[in-house]
Amino acid sequence: MKKIRILAILTVMITLLFSVNTFAAEYNGEPDAIVITGGIDMDKDYESTFNDSRTVTGMAQCGTQIVIMLCSKDDAGVLIPETTYEATVGISGYFSQNVKLNIGENIIIVYSADENASITATIKRKSDDIKDKLENGVYIPWGNSCISNSIN
Repeated sequence: MKKIRILAILTVMITLLFSVNTFAAEYNGEPDAIVITGGIDMDKDYESTFNDSRTVTGMAQCGTQIVIMLCSKDDAGVLIPETTYEATVGISGYFSQNVKLNIGENIIIVYSADENASITATIKRKSDDIKDKLENGVYIPWGNSCISNSIN
């Protein structure tokens, strides 16, 4: 029994040490110059939310100036900068910035001020009207219709 427990612990440790991290968000630049630890789901092409803000956290070398830019796209697909945030990585190696989201598609670009690395991700903020409809509707599994809940 003791041998099985040790073998299981070693298997888990080896798996964690040699795991490969992949993400769907676009990353350009030096490997691991910026590592996102929260606020952006790196496993998805885009995220949807009802929240009006997102806290983007990450790691980089101490003293690195991090720029987080919130953009939208015009009808031609050209990025339009909306808001720019700046953070300096402290001695701990971590940074954190609260980013206000607009209704619709929000393109978040996180990059180092020296432009050695950049990460681009998309968060689609849904309106509160959609949230209210979802919360106040009655949905029948395998049914083709939605019955609005008239009880408030």
